[in-house]
Amino acid sequence: MEININQKKISIGDKYKIFIDGQQSYAASTKLFRLLAEIELFEEGINRPKYTLYKNWAWFNTSYDLKSFDSNVFEFRTKSFWKNHYECRVGPDLYEIFGHSGRKYSVFKNDKQIAWWSKSMVTWFEGDNYKIIADQNCDYELIISFCLIIDNAFSNSNNDSNSIINIDLGTILLQARKFDTTWQPSY
Repeated sequence: MEININQKKISIGDKYKIFIDGQQSYAASTKLFRLLAEIELFEEGINRPKYTLYKNWAWFNTSYDLKSFDSNVFEFRTKSFWKNHYECRVGPDLYEIFGHSGRKYSVFKNDKQIAWWSKSMVTWFEGDNYKIIADQNCDYELIISFCLIIDNAFSNSNNDSNSIINIDLGTILLQARKFDTTWQPSY
């Protein structure tokens, strides 16, 4: 499954169009006038958010609460700031998100890779663009939420909404886990 997230920066927030296998299936937007970010993920044609992502205040760490449409709350937290490693427990399942050198992230569920994404190096007149490759049977709404969290935590303050061009050279931080170039999604 291929998921594309296209961000449009506006002066007072962000909007995202989300495509699954080429068809627009979701949209997301940041809520206005919030001290800490709040992002809502909507399925096309449905007015109730599937997930609402609440940023928490934390020193040098990424901390968000994900509230699902059925009122379950999951905690997305930094495991290692220096190694770009994050965790989110969803019921009995542990999701781990690993940042890699450059602009790539991998997602593991219970120590098995289920997805990865990359961010475009250059975008013109717009915000960031992400391409996610994921297993067909994964919880893609959760994977999309993880990508939106990373975007909000690290890209939001770096890009000016009036920029003609945005360039992201990626990171050179340590890695908790190396990127697996041989991984293929299950269909």
